[in-house]
Amino acid sequence: MSRFRHVRAFTLIELLVVIAIIAILAGILFPVFSQAKRSAKQTQCMMHMRQIGLALIMYADDNEGVWVPTADATYTGPTYKPQQPWIGYDNRNTTYVNQFFGDMTLPATSPPAPGKIDPYLKNYAVRQCPERPQDWQMVLAYNYWHNCDPLAYCDAYSDYWSYNPKARLQEYGPGAKLMDNRRGWVETHGVNDSEIEEPSNTVAVWEHGVWAPVCTFLMIYNWFESPPDDQYGTLKQHFNFVHRDGAIMIWCDSHVRRMTFGRLRRPMFSVRKDIYLP
Repeated sequence: MSRFRHVRAFTLIELLVVIAIIAILAGILFPVFSQAKRSAKQTQCMMHMRQIGLALIMYADDNEGVWVPTADATYTGPTYKPQQPWIGYDNRNTTYVNQFFGDMTLPATSPPAPGKIDPYLKNYAVRQCPERPQDWQMVLAYNYWHNCDPLAYCDAYSDYWSYNPKARLQEYGPGAKLMDNRRGWVETHGVNDSEIEEPSNTVAVWEHGVWAPVCTFLMIYNWFESPPDDQYGTLKQHFNFVHRDGAIMIWCDSHVRRMTFGRLRRPMFSVRKDIYLP
């Protein structure tokens, strides 16, 4: 008698059933794994943004409570532009976008210009979201809603001001008070901590989707309780909505929060809230 028992082979139907079960499980699990990977990247991005938020607070603490300006004329050396940005990156990599900010959506071609909050950042990598396009330097925008120096040429305007005259030239972010470009480059002043009426409800920085590390784009439209209509997607380009259709934002108390476009409200962008009261 043979010492080996007869082993029954799988039938074709049984093999097909096993393959179908494996395919179903893969279809269920692969999206879960993908979402877990995206969640990990979102968490990493939030950690980076949190460090930037703390750097903003530390800068203000070391400067008598005054927030870092979006840019000023601090001299940083003969190889750099006369305008020093709020955060360091290569702002000399192009001349065709504008003379102020270069293009952070293009690769660096020169050493990064020193930024004003750079001494408070642990390393250069905190500027970079893992979900950004890999050839972009950063996806950051400091709140550039601004008013203007009364003596300077001013192009700040908004259709909203015809609806609420109290807001005219009184909506500005923590680093963009009294914008001035009379000397050929942008200069602004940071506000004092005491001027920010609701720090936890005032946006300082968000993930940007276009070339400049500052943004004022939503200011010009007439909107309040919900963002203006964005039929062609031009407004959403000013946010890097890659975290499940949300962008990570830093608020003036340094906390970070993911926001979708529809949750934005106009007062979030202004350090002054009294101008919206009846």
